[in-house]
This record gives sequence, structure tokens and C-alpha cells, in this order.
Amino acid sequence: PRRDFLGPDYNLMGRGKWNFEKGEWDDNLWRETEAYRRAAGAMDTAESGYGSQLIGAQYVGELWEAARLESKIFALINSFEMTAPTAYRVVEADLPELLFVSEMTAVPDGSEYTTTKTGSNRVQVDAKKFMIHQVLSKELDEDALVPQVPMVRGQTIKALAHYSDSLILNADTVATSTGNINSDDATPGATKHYLAFNGVRKAGLVDNTANRLDWSGAAISYAALVGAFTRMLDYTYLHDWGNPTDPMDVIQVCDPVTGHAIAALDELLNWKFNQGRPLSTFVVNGQVSEILGHPIISSIAMPRTEADGKVNVTSPSGTLFGQVATFNRRGIEVGWRRRVTSEMENIIGRDQIRLVSSMRIGLGRFTPTGAVAGIEWADVLYNVA
Repeated sequence: PRRDFLGPDYNLMGRGKWNFEKGEWDDNLWRETEAYRRAAGAMDTAESGYGSQLIGAQYVGELWEAARLESKIFALINSFEMTAPTAYRVVEADLPELLFVSEMTAVPDGSEYTTTKTGSNRVQVDAKKFMIHQVLSKELDEDALVPQVPMVRGQTIKALAHYSDSLILNADTVATSTGNINSDDATPGATKHYLAFNGVRKAGLVDNTANRLDWSGAAISYAALVGAFTRMLDYTYLHDWGNPTDPMDVIQVCDPVTGHAIAALDELLNWKFNQGRPLSTFVVNGQVSEILGHPIISSIAMPRTEADGKVNVTSPSGTLFGQVATFNRRGIEVGWRRRVTSEMENIIGRDQIRLVSSMRIGLGRFTPTGAVAGIEWADVLYNVA
């Protein structure tokens, strides 16, 4: 044994530590010293200085992805190509009236049956540009545990899906300190995506207030969901938006909390969801149930709101209430002026990488009168517990 291992108190002749009381070498006394504990004790992961610092930490070189689904709502909307930055979509208004007439018995004398007209109008669609612009150093891409360029690209795809859904639901062009349904208590930032257009929620909450219902803080119910369809009627122009030929045209979108409550409604639990049909025949991304054949979709793009159906950004803790937007997807269209493009370039002088994803789209909402008050294809149920 070496003295530097056993300690200076140990007798190299093998007789332990000197016991002054007994006047002899005592091996038991040496076992009580720190030197003995260092020599005889086991190294482990818990003891500082003798093992714990040798334990490493593993970093897995893959990004742990959050549970997100790709576009739920945007993908359901009809679209068209825009050949100019401003496009006009012709919309149907009045149907030609069917007239009851008698037989024409007179000789041709210039008289004719009464004529009828087919009503029409138009909606203006303007292309707006959206962009995700990111710059990272090459050192970050080279040295980061998770390769940055593939990660950034993957997150960009998810962001495009989420914000595209949000555009359909939440778009509102009001840019003042009050009034925007997404920021009712503060002026929205000038680059907020929802400022580009007006969307589904605004159609019911603001544009046509007859197509909204304050649920007064009560829990969601089957009657509340069905009631939305009865408000989507246009008797003037004979449009029954809530009961189309294809039930898949009517969509109900809710926030996730309300979606869970809807899925637990007795009326929907007692009705066999899917009824033996292949899921691929009607189930859409994010669908939690269906009612009268219409899909009900839960989406994180649908915000929780204040009692007035609008979002309070300065006091999110007060945003406690759920919301259900019901709309006929044929009442809104997306115009593509530039499809989504993703490009990458090396910025040589800065030794950086630039990644840019952009698109130019327009959003049009059907109205037979040309005024937003004529929108009947959307309804909003708000202030849901």
C-alpha cells in the first residue's frame, strides 16, 4: 500500500493508527479517519467529488415535436387562381321567378310573356402577402445539437398550417385600440396576420349580428349547436345555408375545451358516431363528432374569449369562455396569387443562412347584396361556459 493512497496516519507496517492511550498501533482508529473512508468507500453517483461529477447528461439529437395536426379548416375552403392582384367573384343573388302563365293564342303582334331576371352581384378579392423570414448563423446550423435548417423548415410548415386556419376564422381588419375581435382592448401590431381580411367569426359577431347568440355563460348543449342552423337562413334570396344538399358543406368549429364538452354530450354519445361507415368517407382533420351529418372540428386556432366573444390580450386570464363558429364552407373562398414558396440563400458576406416562406392570397366572403350585413352563411355561438 502507498501512503498517498491510505493517508499519512497509516502505519506502513500494517498496524493502523497509533493509539496514544494504549501506547500501540490500533487499526480500528484508522478506520474512523477520512483517509480510510476515501480508501475503502465505494465511488457512487451520489457522492460529490467521488463520482457525481463523472455522470454526464444526454442530449438527443432530434426535436421532440408537439402534438399538432396540420391545417384543419383552410384545407376545406374552395380556392381559385388569381391572375391579377384584385379579382372579382360573381355571386348568385336572386333566382329567376317561375311564373304561372296562360297559353299564347294571339297571332304574333309583338306581345310576349312577362320576363324574369336572374340576380347577381360581385365580391372583390384582394391579394395580400404573408411571410415567415428567418436568418441563422452558419455556426448555429453546424454546431447545434438539432440541425437547424431542417428543424426551421419543419416548424415553418406547421406555422403556415396554423395561421392559415386562423386567417379563415379570425381575420378582422379593424386596427384601432378597441373593436378587433382578436384584440378588443389594445391596438393590434401592424404585422398581425389577421389584419389582412375579414373572416368567419367577424361575419357573425360583427357584420350580421342576427347570426350570433350569447349563450350567457351556460354549458354547451345539443340545442345550442342545432340552433345555429336556423339562423343561417336567407328568406329574401332563398338561401338555406345551414341545410345544404351536401351536409359536409356545413362545418362547426370550436375551441378544444368546448370540443371536449361537445364530444361528451349525451345526445351525441347515444348516437353511434360513424355508424359503421369507413372513417375516410366523412371524418375530417380534428373532427370530434358530427351533428345532423355536419362535422364538428376542434381547433386551437379558435380562441377562448371574454363574454362578448372577443379576445382580451392584456388580461388573458379573463378569457374564459368558449365559442362555436358554424359556417357553410361554400360561403368563403381563397384566391391564390402566389402559392406557398420556400427559399433558402447563403448570405456570404455575413456567413448566415436566410430562409423565407411566403404566399399571396385573397379572401372573399359571399354576400348577395354586396354588403357584409347580407352574410348569412356564418353564425357564432359565444359566451359558452
